[in-house]
Amino acid sequence: MSKRQKGRRHRRVNRTPRPAGASRPYFARPQAQPPRPVAPELGRHTARTWDGLRSCGAGGASVEDLSAAVGYQPRTILKHVQGLLSQGLAERRGDRWFAAGEELLVAGG
Repeated sequence: MSKRQKGRRHRRVNRTPRPAGASRPYFARPQAQPPRPVAPELGRHTARTWDGLRSCGAGGASVEDLSAAVGYQPRTILKHVQGLLSQGLAERRGDRWFAAGEELLVAGG
């Protein structure tokens, strides 16, 4: 074996096999709760923006308010709410955005 080709020989740690019966016990991982369905056509990040918009309530929210609440850049929030507008889940009145489509959440979940 040449000096440039490193194989298993350079590993000197933990080369001995474990004794029989010393394997780690198997613990089943707890099943994670599936996320609640918002609308089947929304992605994870857009759904997070919509949840932030719904949590603002009847007063609505500006793009800057949503950006601070959800944690995305204002440009990303604007892209999300425009997508929600095209799907009928958000409305724009002046410079504020409002959640619409609460009936989809009740019917879907």
